[in-house]
This record gives sequence, structure tokens and C-alpha cells, in this order.
Amino acid sequence: MRSSRGWELEDAQRAAWREAGFPLAVRVAPAERWGALTRSGLPVVRDAGFTEIAPGSCTVVADHPALRRR
Repeated sequence: MRSSRGWELEDAQRAAWREAGFPLAVRVAPAERWGALTRSGLPVVRDAGFTEIAPGSCTVVADHPALRRR
């Protein structure tokens, strides 16, 4: 079933990702790109502030081809 959210994977894509062991890559974005990435509309993780990271700090920007199909 296809969700109304355009960024979700199709069932077959999700199954293939699961069967492959959910591979992913973590990369450090260059400082000069960080602002543009956090404003790009891609999903952003904001810290809750329970550690030394300031509350509301953007710590992760998720990117995947499915996220750019909007």
C-alpha cells in the first residue's frame, strides 16, 4: 500500500532494503553546506537537549532518493 507521504519507499523497495540488512551510509556534511541541508525540506533530527548538545540543535539530515521525489 502506498502512503500519501511521497518520501516513503514502495513496498518492494522497502522489502529489498530489509533483505539487504538495511544498509546505510553516514557522512559528515561540509560546514558550508549544513545550513542549506537543514533548510532543504529533508527530514532533520533535532536534539532534545538532555546531554551537552543544545536543545533544538540539528544533528542529522536524512537523505535518500525517495526523500527527493516530493
